[in-house]
Amino acid sequence: METSLSIFYLNNSHDDLASFKNVAEELGNKVLVFKGGYEMLQALRSQTTTPDMIFLDTHMPIVNGEEVLEVLKKSREWKNIPVVIVSGAFPKKLARHFFQMGANYLMKKHHNPNYKNDITQALQINLHKPQAAS
Repeated sequence: METSLSIFYLNNSHDDLASFKNVAEELGNKVLVFKGGYEMLQALRSQTTTPDMIFLDTHMPIVNGEEVLEVLKKSREWKNIPVVIVSGAFPKKLARHFFQMGANYLMKKHHNPNYKNDITQALQINLHKPQAAS
């Protein structure tokens, strides 16, 4: 990876957070992880710099990734931050829904053998064309 990115990652699973953080940092990026959507939004409000990219898990208690995505895309400060939605599966209707909400990319969770490649692809997304990992 040529450029180091500042990444926020939201997921309530300790294993998922650790796996993502290890791989993304191995690729040369700085990662802040959050176990709750409210905590991530609070960090965004208090940060002096904005992350280059945000990864959101969809299935979360209290404030989930979809709700965080909605807040991000409605805000003036954060609406242009690229957002990757992370989930175990993306039925076509759900994928369409996330793209309509403003997600830039869909990525499957780390329970697959190509996880490092999936993260690398997500980090190089074309922001003008929403897409899903293969």
